[in-house]
Amino acid sequence: MRSRYDVVIVGGGHNGLVAAFYLARAGRSVALVERRGVVGGPAATVEYFPGYRSAITNSPGSLEPKVVADMKLESFGLRWAKPDPAVLMPFPDGRFFVGWRDQARVHAEIARNFSPRDAEAYPKVFEFFNDFARRLKISVFEPPPSMAEIAARLRTPQDEADFATVFFGNIRHFLEQRIETDEIRTAIAMLAMAGTVGPSTPGTPLALMQRPMSLFSSAITGEHDPRRQPMRGSTGLPLGGMGAIVQAMERAVQSLGVDVITDTAVDRIDVGSDGAVRGIVVEDGREIKARIVLSNLDPRTTLLKMVSPEHLPDRITEGLAAIPRGASTFKVVLGVDHPPHFAGAPTELADAYSSCQLRIAPSMTYLEQAHRDYLDGVATDCPRLLGLVPSFIDPSLAPPGKHLISFNAWYFPYELAGKSWASEREVVGDRIVDILTAYIPSLRQSILHKRYFSPLDLESEYGMPAANFSHIDMSPAHMFGLRPLAGMSDYRTPISGLYLCGSGVWPGGTVTGVPGHNASQQVLRDLAINSHQNKEFLQ
Repeated sequence: MRSRYDVVIVGGGHNGLVAAFYLARAGRSVALVERRGVVGGPAATVEYFPGYRSAITNSPGSLEPKVVADMKLESFGLRWAKPDPAVLMPFPDGRFFVGWRDQARVHAEIARNFSPRDAEAYPKVFEFFNDFARRLKISVFEPPPSMAEIAARLRTPQDEADFATVFFGNIRHFLEQRIETDEIRTAIAMLAMAGTVGPSTPGTPLALMQRPMSLFSSAITGEHDPRRQPMRGSTGLPLGGMGAIVQAMERAVQSLGVDVITDTAVDRIDVGSDGAVRGIVVEDGREIKARIVLSNLDPRTTLLKMVSPEHLPDRITEGLAAIPRGASTFKVVLGVDHPPHFAGAPTELADAYSSCQLRIAPSMTYLEQAHRDYLDGVATDCPRLLGLVPSFIDPSLAPPGKHLISFNAWYFPYELAGKSWASEREVVGDRIVDILTAYIPSLRQSILHKRYFSPLDLESEYGMPAANFSHIDMSPAHMFGLRPLAGMSDYRTPISGLYLCGSGVWPGGTVTGVPGHNASQQVLRDLAINSHQNKEFLQ
């Protein structure tokens, strides 16, 4: 660790690594400082039990192909598996929604197992959002437009009606108008649950705009580009687990000379009397000087805890403090000695059905109840479950003949009404195992190891307030020019030289790498402007 760099990045999550890459590629000296012993945040590899490895984050369904290509991650060891199907959603009656990569096959199965009408309507649901994204012309690779700028792009009455549908309507009503079976409605609604919302929450359709905006933003790079797929999960799964992505990113940045400094907690961001950043101070008192600091941490942590309040306007501190904690995550990890096959899966497809991304929520009513329980402060009996058995794709992630099962669960209150997570963690974890066993009959008898993470556990280990992977919920009130606050959506902060590059800035959470990309580009633009102005002054 040197005493001075052009840029210091606080937090070694994937967005911090992406920002480090672009800044170092532009010729800047960069240090990336991480509190934990490894980079990658919740995408880093964890050995949950001896020989069983995975990550808190299950899948890279939204990882931007542009980031993968620019960083040349495959040349640094990243390899993909392409499970087919890409997504599986079982239902209690033994039927499945199967997300094959061939959309004609999806059409045929929906028609056969659910409804011929829904088979026709299903792709049209997603085309509605694709079409609206083309009309809005919003690029995820640029600072987001303000609400006023978005409104100015609404040229026709139909534009205005569609805007109202996406921003003010709810996904339940949207789907009831287009889809007749509850199962297919639920399969789509699962994708709209971006935060502490239920299907009836206003603004839920906006979550289905993420991929269409990415599609508008850059050209399709290949047949299996995830932006082509109606449902997430189509990127593929990295061999070696999610940790393989951040390990390739780390090698990429180190090849450009970035100093990756782990086991080093940042105590504060140093700001001078002139209101400009001067670097950081780590917990043991050492200083690292830099005129540019990017924070990959939650915006509230960055500006309310790591910066002295006198450097921020009251509007900023009050606005950040008022943002709700948002969606808390609970995690279940199991080591089993029997292949976790779903009841009703065709024998010849049993392994394939267990090898892809798994989603569990039996009905729209179930999702609504999960939201009501969250609002009441109750640890719900109806969690929305997203999971994976990564050892089916890469057997090296578990001992021979064994499997690792990893599920993330929503919605759970950070603070439970009348109870504590110390007493409820095992109760909730066992309840989720019961739900999974209803779909995977062999599960309970095959468990060798189990480990549960409450929201408090995830917050403590990974520094995510309230265990919110997105830092701030991705609802309309916290997106576009409102993320993280109105007037502060261009990655800059009120402190000169201090930028935000994590999931709390546009375009938000999930493993995309886009916030890191965009923040780095804003830094480079500002440095170019400053350099030009300095040259003019000297002349």
